Amino acid sequence: MKKILAFITMSILAIACARAVILLDTGDPTVNVSAPTGTLANSGWQFEGTWGGFLGTPIAPHFFISAAHIGQAGGIFSYQGSNYTPIRAFSLPNSDLLIWQVKETFPNFAPLFSKSDEVGRHLVVIGRGTERGGEVMLNGTPRGWNWGSGTGIERWGENDVVDLVPYLGHDLVYATFDQHELPNDRPNESHLSGGDSGGAVFLNDNGTWKLAAINFAVDDLYSAPASSSQFTATIFDARGFYTFDGTNFTQITSTAAVPTGFYSSRISSELAWIGGVIAEPQVGREGNFITLTYTKLNVPSSEVTYVVQQSNDLVSWSTATTQDDLVSSNGDLQTIKAKVDMGTWPRLFLRLQITRPTQLSHATASFIETVAIDNGIDVFARAGEVDVGQKIFRRDHRGLAAGPTLRAARAGVVLGQRKWDGVRLKLPVLDSPR
Repeated sequence: MKKILAFITMSILAIACARAVILLDTGDPTVNVSAPTGTLANSGWQFEGTWGGFLGTPIAPHFFISAAHIGQAGGIFSYQGSNYTPIRAFSLPNSDLLIWQVKETFPNFAPLFSKSDEVGRHLVVIGRGTERGGEVMLNGTPRGWNWGSGTGIERWGENDVVDLVPYLGHDLVYATFDQHELPNDRPNESHLSGGDSGGAVFLNDNGTWKLAAINFAVDDLYSAPASSSQFTATIFDARGFYTFDGTNFTQITSTAAVPTGFYSSRISSELAWIGGVIAEPQVGREGNFITLTYTKLNVPSSEVTYVVQQSNDLVSWSTATTQDDLVSSNGDLQTIKAKVDMGTWPRLFLRLQITRPTQLSHATASFIETVAIDNGIDVFARAGEVDVGQKIFRRDHRGLAAGPTLRAARAGVVLGQRKWDGVRLKLPVLDSPR
């Protein structure tokens, strides 16, 4: 489905900023509000935490991920009956993903989907959006439902990934709200609404459900060729409605139903960045060796590569010869201690390079620098922050402090453009900071 993507206006948010996943087959607000069972047992529900009026997902012992456009949604993050204190956030330029570091330690966390074959896979999506509202009719035929009241209740649904949408150097996972073609062919078919931002999409990878995306936005429509006719609804057939490309309105026509859908920020293409944030490197000395201990994603090297580099002048870098010891394993993460012999050098600089092959990701290499001066540890930099003693110096392109600056981030940004059968639709971000 090829579309134009744009942020929802504040006037619409005033109407639709309530907060659960909307289902095709039922409007019963008590359905799917507890952990799924059977073949969907352990499909991600257990990894969702409450982040203000939204959701977030722990991905490492001290980190959870959510949507950037909701900003700092709360003062605490609640997970599995305990509260956690956010202390800083890490952004990714032009992406709606935002990773938060917490002071305490999570008891467990979601494994990450690292493959690049999301399209065609069945998904479970979780959110805290609105209930299903009144039926939307056009020319006497049902087309879907308006967004209903917001209760803040967490709900899950199912769908299938139909496309990966490029967006400013990143990817969005896309799923459509389809009608049944055969009885029970799409159980728990779902769409998103206001309040679902920050919730998660999980995919099954050889029997293990893994975090694949974070809820971002939905398709938007107009009931007439006028900006004042913009409306928010979960529509399984948009024929007869209008879309707007910023200049012209176009009526949607097709011989087959045109479902709207939802977009979630893809995880797999950002693994280098994620790996850089959660690595939490610690430096030390063992005799004539400098040690670099870091958290590593336990995925094949064909998907993410970790390389320790060294320099004695911070100008020329080369791959260091390391002795790597596995310190511990926790879920899909490993703690690695890399040892580098100082030799006769009076000083040695190290950095950890984390990359994902270009064919799997739009993301560039993510670096974590560890600096040792005069055979002693002096400074280290981690994923966009430089820590010198007790002082924290943030690099704006990577780290954002919690607070008003973060809350204001991303306002008014217009996304890219897509086409589909000559039809253009608008995609509003589900929520804004509140």
